[in-house]
Parts: sequence; structure tokens; C-alpha cells
Amino acid sequence: MAWRFKTGVRSLTMAVLCGLIAVVPGAFAQDIPPADMPPAGAPDEQAAPTAVLWCSVADGANQRLLVSSVTTLTNPSYITINTYSGRFGRTVNARYGLHLGLEGNYCHRAGTVTAASAARAALVARMAAQNMRIVSVGIF
Repeated sequence: MAWRFKTGVRSLTMAVLCGLIAVVPGAFAQDIPPADMPPAGAPDEQAAPTAVLWCSVADGANQRLLVSSVTTLTNPSYITINTYSGRFGRTVNARYGLHLGLEGNYCHRAGTVTAASAARAALVARMAAQNMRIVSVGIF
């Protein structure tokens, strides 16, 4: 058991542990922040995690690529991304008469919006070179 005494001389802190006395100059131990704690007033360096993704599916029978725009989800969980992919599948089924499985993964994830846009543009260019029509699914 430890007791702390604050003396009137230069704010010295003494801790008595089982008969041993330690003199620590400066502030009390609870006033010293841990090493991994950011300094007061420092901006939060870790922003909330997000998932940047876009969805696409090729319809070979009609020679078209159905593609969504790049979007950012605030919850990057596996369930949220698969729910978004299922919503894309339902939208394509309803609007374009395809029969996609709703449990399929049609979305592609990237680290940043720039990387996702570049990957989407590369796929669109590759499919356009194969004479496939590019169809934007729009809002879903």
C-alpha cells in the first residue's frame, strides 16, 4: 500500500512503500501523462475508418458493363460492404432484367478515393476496348 505526502518544500512528492521512502521531485504521478497519450490540444491523428468502394458487373449476353460511381461508406465492416453489394445486385436485377445472386460480391474496395477512381477508370477503359457498352447504374 502506498501513501503520498506533499511537502511544502519545492513541491516534492514522497511515496511510502512498505517502509521505503522515495522522493520524487515535480508533480504527482497522476499529473504525468502516459507516453502514448497525445499532448493536450493536439489534433486527433487517426480519423474514423472508412471504406471506399465501387461496384460493377459484366453482362456478356448484351455486351455491356454495369458500373456504379465511387462511394465512401462510414462503416468499413464486412457486413456493411456486403449489404451494399447486395443492394447493387438488387438494383441491377430490377432495372436491367439480370438475375444476379444477392450474396455475390460485386464491389471493389480501395484505400483512397483516388485509387478507387483510377481502378474504376482502368476497368471502364479495358471493357470499352472490348466493344462493351458502359452503363452507369446511378443511385441505388
